[in-house]
Parts: sequence; C-alpha cells; structure tokens
Amino acid sequence: MRQPLPDELVHADETLHDFFCRVSFSRYLNPLNVSEARADFIAGAEAPSFAYMPAAWADDALEMLNGLKPPQSHPFGPMLQKSIDGTRIFVEALSNRSASAFSELMDFSAWRPDAMLLKEARSQERQTDGRPFTKGADALVLELREALSQRHLSDWTVELDSVMSARVLVDSAKRVLRVNSRARFRDRDTQKLIAHEIDVHAMRAVNGQRQPLWVFSTGLPGSLETEEGLALYAEECVRASSPGNAWRQGLVVQAVSWAEEMGFRELYERLLEIGGSGLAWGIALRVKRGLKDPSQPGVYGKDVVYFRGLRTVRNWLASGGDIQQLYVGKVSVEHPVQQWLDAGLIEAGSLPEMFSKA
Repeated sequence: MRQPLPDELVHADETLHDFFCRVSFSRYLNPLNVSEARADFIAGAEAPSFAYMPAAWADDALEMLNGLKPPQSHPFGPMLQKSIDGTRIFVEALSNRSASAFSELMDFSAWRPDAMLLKEARSQERQTDGRPFTKGADALVLELREALSQRHLSDWTVELDSVMSARVLVDSAKRVLRVNSRARFRDRDTQKLIAHEIDVHAMRAVNGQRQPLWVFSTGLPGSLETEEGLALYAEECVRASSPGNAWRQGLVVQAVSWAEEMGFRELYERLLEIGGSGLAWGIALRVKRGLKDPSQPGVYGKDVVYFRGLRTVRNWLASGGDIQQLYVGKVSVEHPVQQWLDAGLIEAGSLPEMFSKA
C-alpha cells in the first residue's frame, strides 16, 4: 500500500500543476508575427522584429513559485524543488526576454552542447525528403483524434493553434495536442506523429497521472532529453523517421552554439551557406525565439535535446535499460525509477503496443 505523502509536498505539486494548466508557455515563447517579421527581414532588416504575447502574469507567478517549499526530507522533495526552480527560471526568461535570462535557462537545463556532441553533429550525412506535402492541418487533426480514440484516451483533445514554431506539440497538463494551423504534412507524417506525440508524449503523461505527484505527468526535471529521445526512437521503431532528420538536428545543435555568439542576421547567413533560405530561417527562428532583441547574441537552446536525447536513449537501452521504466511517467534515464518501484513510491505504467509486443 502506498504511503501518504507530506501535505507540504502535495500542496507544492498541486500548485505547480495548476499553474501549468492555466498557462500555455508556447504562446509566450513563440512570436505572434512570424510572417510579417520574415518579410521585413528578407527585405533587408538586420533582424526580424518579433512581437510577443506579454507575460502579464509573470510577477504573480514568480511570487507563487518562490513561496513553494517542498520538504527536502522526502525522496521526491529535491526533485520537485528542482522542477519549481526550472519553472521560475523559464518564467523569468519569458518576462524580461534578455539573453542573460535565456543563458541562465540554458545552464540550468544543461542544454549547451559540448565539443563531443558538436563533433557528432557535424558528421551527419546530408539527406533530403523528396516526398510531397499532401495534407493540411485539418486532415491531421482528424487522424490524431482517431488515434487517441483507438488508445482509449477519450479525455484528450486535438486543437489547431496558429502561435507555434513546431508543427505539433503536446500540452500534458491540459491533455491537448496542438497542431500548427499553417503546417503541411507528408503521408508518412501521420504514423510518425502518432508514434512521437501520442505513443510517447501523451502515453507517458497518462501513466504519470497515475503516480502520487502531478510532476510525473508534466515532466520531472531533466526528463525532456529522454522524452524527446524516446519519441524519436519510437519513430524509428515504426519506420517513419524522416530522411535527413539527423542531419537537420545536427545542424540545429551547431546553430545553438553559433547563436550564443551571433545575432540573427549573421546566424541566418551562416545557415544559408549550408542550406536554403527556408531551412536557414526555420532554424534561426527556433533558436532565437523568445528573445527581445534577436539582433544580438543569445539563444533558446532547448532543441539540442532531440539530437542528444536519441543517442542517450539508444545507449541506455543498449546497456540493458528496461523501456518499461521509461513509461512510469515523464522520467529521465537518470532517475532511480527501479528504486522508487521497489520502495512502493510509484507504480508501473502501461506500454504502447509497439513496445508491448517487442
């Protein structure tokens, strides 16, 4: 029988979860005027003039986060405190949008690529995907809804969203899949996105909801790299990975490193030497979004987790890691999942069909 948790721990976890339910961070991270800013930039502006939804809630959120003090004597206390601290640093970055605030987020999250990762990123073979884009966002929404229904995830919804850099993202706290209303998709993308977004992101969230703390559903600190690495591994398992994905992700890793020393124009020109204008713009936007002045050095480095995460998960599984442990919720390969299971602190989670049949 699971032991009751300290009231202070439960209160901190529920307060943090309630905050995640109220605020969609992507709405404040991504520019509102991408098309207009790109047109001005192509016309000769030194950097795109991005407009953002103001984070008017930030001061109240910071006061709330600073007041959360989970007990450090419980095994989950330090972990939850780190999640609170990471959320506070992210809110500060979205509030003042300075390069220094995003650098602090980079340091806290361990996103900065090291020399070994950069070397591997540069070694990726370039490939392209010549298959045409055949469907719009509305069609994909219907397919994702059907996949959720087949998995009995009836309390999850799929919504169109115009303020996104990604084509699809999962909001675990709200149990929503968001599809970029401007995006186009290839036929292969349906199977790929079901494996990535539903069979990893959504199912890990669902399993995490069965654990004693909400943070297992929204994401333990340090879990993002495992989360995205496992999602890319799932794409490989259903043979739906996009040709050239590793090369593009490797280029993003390099761009994150360059962006710390370059403004938007210089970064764009560097990327343009390697790929076309669409590629250069897309990557520069990804690593410069959120910043108040993209003409200056500074970076939002989160996208490093894709390239590094896939390699982390592959290596962990090759070393004997049990994929069942990664489905107790949104945990990292570094978390002591087996210890928590043995101690009765958490329970095992269900696997998606692609892994349960393995």
